[in-house]
Amino acid sequence: TQKKICSYINQSIATMSTSAPPGPPPQAIALDLATGNWKAQAVRSFVTTNIAGAMEDLCTAENIFVSADKIAEAADLHPVATYRLLRFLSTFDICVESPDKSFKLGPVGAVLTPNNPQSVASAVLWNASLTPALGLDKFDTFLKTNKSVAKEAYGMDMWAYFAENPEILAVFQKAMTGYSNEEAFFLFNPDLSPTFDLSGFKTVCDLGAAEGTLSLFLAKRFPDCEYILADLPEAVARIDTAALPPKFSTVGIDFLNSVPKADAYVLKHIIHDWDDENSEKIFANIREANPDATVFILEFGPMPGPNMPHMSKGFDCHMGVLLNACERTQEEYNALFSRCGYSDAKVHLLAGGGYPLYIQELKPVTE
Repeated sequence: TQKKICSYINQSIATMSTSAPPGPPPQAIALDLATGNWKAQAVRSFVTTNIAGAMEDLCTAENIFVSADKIAEAADLHPVATYRLLRFLSTFDICVESPDKSFKLGPVGAVLTPNNPQSVASAVLWNASLTPALGLDKFDTFLKTNKSVAKEAYGMDMWAYFAENPEILAVFQKAMTGYSNEEAFFLFNPDLSPTFDLSGFKTVCDLGAAEGTLSLFLAKRFPDCEYILADLPEAVARIDTAALPPKFSTVGIDFLNSVPKADAYVLKHIIHDWDDENSEKIFANIREANPDATVFILEFGPMPGPNMPHMSKGFDCHMGVLLNACERTQEEYNALFSRCGYSDAKVHLLAGGGYPLYIQELKPVTE
């Protein structure tokens, strides 16, 4: 054994480059990946302990540095522990540390504060929570079956688990709203989504609307449309209908069984929740409600080719583990659309393709 170890060391030395590598060595990258949960939990605590809110109040107005002691006092936390967390968070732009150990918000921290209109804090709280972690802990099982491991992790499928645990469903729904806060900004702004247009439709159904954030933004850009917020009854029950604009209505449905009639349907992060069989049911129900309707599919993508990083590739694994679902390439989407009676998608990129979400506009195929 000792001889093998010496041989391995000699081979390693022989293959080492005599010059410094252009970036971190592979070993450091591997360890950084393996400790990714440290970052997730640090970011989660930044939100849950209200450090984010405290820094928003103390630092934002004049973009000033504030001591860790003052931040800890405002959040009712231990000053030393708070400093240690902020020092770590400063390494990935959540905050900025000055030489005197004071801090101000960084660009990433700014979108984790409670009052930022593009805040993704609620999405962070869901993705860094125990619920998805319990599922991802069964990744090895998923790799043997290519099937959701939700029953092994939760004792039932994901949607049944939500139904039995309304407090967890509430976290998930807020996360969907968190995604919408950011994504709706791109759809509201014509400079960032210049080819996207709802102005020709009388009624627009936001299918899987969660709390309706997306449609509230869309109504500012397309005020003449009537909007239907459609989701599971327990999700719709969370909507404050008294606060909705006059042209809004809500309906509790299960879109695997039926959908309300509309001229256009907007499905944001819906199709990636389902396998092809259930996705085809959703499209069939849309066609039954209105065979002439236009459908807008909003998902992460377009998924690029080999070795190119993209959020859709990570989400594909996540969706498979938890929901027996998937992200799709454009070819896979178009094959699904064709089977459901729709033409190939007309693609609308956001921010010129610089944002990882995109829109696919579907028209029904006519005989």
